[in-house]
Parts: sequence; structure tokens; C-alpha cells
Amino acid sequence: MKKFLSLIMLLATAAFVACEPAADEGLVITSGRSYKVEANGGDVYVTYMGADAVTTTIIEGGEAISGIKTPAAGIIVVSFKANTANSVRNAVVEVSAGNGDFTTLISFLQAANNSNIGNDADVTFTAMQMDGYYYGEKYGAGADRYAFFLSDKGLNNGGQAYTDGTYYYIDCFSPANKTTSLPMGTYTFDSTESGKAFSITPNSQLILTTDSVETTESIVMTDAKMVVSANGITLVATINGKKHKVTYSGDLSLSDVSGENDNGGNDDGGNDKTDGQDSEAQSTLTADRHVTFDGEHRAKWGYEGDYWNTGYSNYTIYIMNKSAGYVYGDTLQLDIITNNTSKDGSFAGKYTISDKPGKLVMVAGFTNKYAQAVGSWLYEYGGSSASGYKNYAQLKSGSCEIIANGDGTHTVKLNAYDYKGNNITCNWTGVIEED
Repeated sequence: MKKFLSLIMLLATAAFVACEPAADEGLVITSGRSYKVEANGGDVYVTYMGADAVTTTIIEGGEAISGIKTPAAGIIVVSFKANTANSVRNAVVEVSAGNGDFTTLISFLQAANNSNIGNDADVTFTAMQMDGYYYGEKYGAGADRYAFFLSDKGLNNGGQAYTDGTYYYIDCFSPANKTTSLPMGTYTFDSTESGKAFSITPNSQLILTTDSVETTESIVMTDAKMVVSANGITLVATINGKKHKVTYSGDLSLSDVSGENDNGGNDDGGNDKTDGQDSEAQSTLTADRHVTFDGEHRAKWGYEGDYWNTGYSNYTIYIMNKSAGYVYGDTLQLDIITNNTSKDGSFAGKYTISDKPGKLVMVAGFTNKYAQAVGSWLYEYGGSSASGYKNYAQLKSGSCEIIANGDGTHTVKLNAYDYKGNNITCNWTGVIEED
């Protein structure tokens, strides 16, 4: 997952998704034509106008509906039985008026019964917070990607974990639906990482932080099943041979980083993938900077898929100075697009820094509409607090060469310029570990 810096229920819990009139103007469903229903069932109220009376017919899901009433003009009440199954179920009702001259369909999605899932778990955990991102179809057509944490402590405003925390990270796909709220359904583990709808990828893992967030234990999931209801999640995952049951109740909304609503800021017809980079001075440097990582440091790479929609693999590389185990001093964040589709860290090459994503491009640094630092940056920890920024600079132009030395190390040769014209250089050799 690409990392960013900065950073009552009514009656039967019917939550209408859209308010959309029927195709025939003589009958208008005013409360929406798609509804979510909780697993325990109850009454869903549907309102309409344009007709004195209507008739209703169950088209699908008769086993879920206990009855339909029309107690007054303009009101339909659809009563649902409790769903005792561990899977969601659908129902469709046809509403007609004027002797069948005007008809429309209303659909319902009832949540699964999560109460018996994972009762034989070795570890149980109740998550207090859900944090993460909605990526849209950036990682493949036909399915939307969601990546999020279920944790006891959540993330800070910079998108960073807290110390001594438990974080279950879930990377999953749903059918393409263009909604930032995690869709209801049953998600299953997909070891092939095919990106198919309702799948959980093997990137999913348990992350445990210690007294330093820079020292973490990450354990991948080898199997998982996740049931998402109207306002909650039940996850059962196999981790290190033990079954973990994770439950969460609350808002399922995630931050939208899909770019679907971006207008762009460059002259590209509104298709600027970089949200329109600001060419003003996004730098606090007052002179050139040569960056070194000679002492205690940490270097990581992360595979981002085809994040920039170029047809090539995207990687983020971090090289960080540390002091007493904590990140302190200069850090380079390099956002590179390779000339291949590898997932295993094949990122050696010569890169040109540009705000136009493409083959062998290092994406220039910018701040997106969420006030997140994206692309390639230099930033220095150590301002008023150990986690504060003392200096930072977006890399605007120049080049970077990453050389695989054949002995497990890489050499990074950076010759870049920020938005003020300061020259930022680096010539470092070391091991870059997978993040």
C-alpha cells in the first residue's frame, strides 16, 4: 500500500444509497431504489409519489421477506426476516402503479449473520478504529481496491501507527462500485493475488508495534475470511498457524485516493494523475543539500502495483537516518515507475524526475488535495519534537540512478532540484529491504 505523509440506524437500519426517480414519471420512488438491511431484519420504509396506490411483487429473495404492506398513500413497508446465514442475501421488489403502466424495481442487500463466525478462534480482538484508503480501479479494471487497518489505537494525523499497538492490515477487492465505504459482502483469501472481486490479498498481515513505531513485527495472513455488514466487520484470519477473530463496529468509510473526482491542474484536459502539482516553492531549504546515510539508517522498498496507471510497476523507496532506533534527520522518499511489471523489487534503472508518470520516471514531489506528501521528497525529522519536520523539499527535476550491485546491495545516485532550484544529491550504497 502506498504510504503518504501528512496525513442510528432508523427502524430496520435501512440506509438508502441513492435517490433516483423511476424511468416513468408517473411513479417516483423518492427514498431511493437501493437499500441495506441489517442481519437481524426488521422493517424498511420506502416512500413514493405520483400515484394514489401501488401494487408490489417479490421478484427475488422471497425467503428474506416476511411481508409487504402499504399502510398509507406514499408509503411501502417491506419487512425482513433475520438472516441466520453467514452470507449476505439479495431481494428485489417490483412496484407498479396505474394498472401496470408504471413500474420500477427496488433492491435490498441484507447483511450476513456474523455471530457464529470464528467461535473456535485462538485469538479474539475487538478493533476500536478503522483507517485506510479507497483506491478505485487503479490496480485493475472491474474491481475496486481497499486497504485499511483495524486496530486498537488508530493512526495519527500523519498516517503513522502508535507505539504498543495491534494493527490488522487488510488489502482487498470488491466489485467496482465507486464508493469510499467498504461494500457489504463476504471476502475470501486469494493466494494468487488475482484482484478479483470479494478477495483478500496475501499482502494482508498483523502488525505489532513496540515502544518504538520503527520497530515492528509483521506476520502475513495465510488464510482469511471477512464478512462486512451494514456497519461492521468480522474477520477470521490464520496467522502463524493460529486463528484470529477480529470484530469492528462503526463507520466503514475510507479516505478517497482514487482520483475519480480530481479535475487536475495541468494542461492535460483534466486527466492529471498527480492532482495538479503546485509549482510554487514547496521547499523550506535555503541551500543545496547533499544527503548521506553513513551511520545508523534504514532502507526499505514497497511494491505499489501499477499505481500511476502506466502499465509498469511502481515502487516507493525510503532511505532514513536513525538515532537510538528512531527516525531522525534526513529521509528520502523516492517514487519510481520501472520499465517492467515485477513485484519482487526489480527496480534498478535510470530515472528522470517528472510530474508526468511514465516508464522510468521518478514522480516529482507534490502535495495532493488531502494535504498528503506524494511523489519524491526529501524531509528532515527533528523540529520542535522528534516526530516533527525541520526541513523538507519536493523533488521537481533531475535524475536518479539505482544500480543493483549483484551482492544484495544497491547504489542510489540522486541529482535532483527542488522548486527553489536547490540541488539535492545523494550517493549511497547499502541493502534496501522489502517493506
